[in-house]
Amino acid sequence: MQDDDHFGKEPSRRIYIRGLQKKVNRQACRKAAGIVDTETNGESIILVAAEVDPRVRRLAPQPITFDLNTGETFAKKSDLKDALHGTRYKPWVYTPDFMFELANGDTVFVEGKHSRWLRSNPAFAQVATAMEELGHRLVLVTETTFTRSDHRNLRILRALPNRSLEPATRELIETQLLRSVSFGEAQWSLGLTRAEVYAALFQGLLATDLSLAPFSDRTKLLRVDGDVSHLEVLPL
Repeated sequence: MQDDDHFGKEPSRRIYIRGLQKKVNRQACRKAAGIVDTETNGESIILVAAEVDPRVRRLAPQPITFDLNTGETFAKKSDLKDALHGTRYKPWVYTPDFMFELANGDTVFVEGKHSRWLRSNPAFAQVATAMEELGHRLVLVTETTFTRSDHRNLRILRALPNRSLEPATRELIETQLLRSVSFGEAQWSLGLTRAEVYAALFQGLLATDLSLAPFSDRTKLLRVDGDVSHLEVLPL
């Protein structure tokens, strides 16, 4: 399986079909090609988190369909059905929610499931085992991975149109800002805009715990030197 074949291609399983009465969340994504369709809130926040998490270089939704019995892969779920047409063989069909290419070059598959669904479908645990036996890494993300504050803060950061800083603003933060400061103090003391503070979080000049509370003037910030670990929010 060539991973490059699945980035920028049409999803293996179509979620959005015009005219079909089905709940679908359609989102643009900087790290994916075109519009990404997700079926659940869990999948949506994974997509948002992947845009913010610096370890994720690019992603593909519904990237490939597996027959977990044999390890055979298909670009389209329909291709698997066509290949088995007229046979009595029953495949073990699985299409992951996402495939991530990480900054270190690794590839990981990601699945979003609610813990209530997992309790009702205990056999799904066998999917992760089968994927591992086939040499693939599958990461399971549930609703407990992200706090309510994570949801709000990640969506704010994800929507930031410009994640860069002017050289003068960068120097101001690096040389004039206190080591520990509140969000409001960073704005009042140096005249920074909220967008510039958010950009500084992306640039590794400032850090905060995104899970504790929604961004506010009281949000505690630490001045750091190129550390973006506070944005590594996915369990990768």
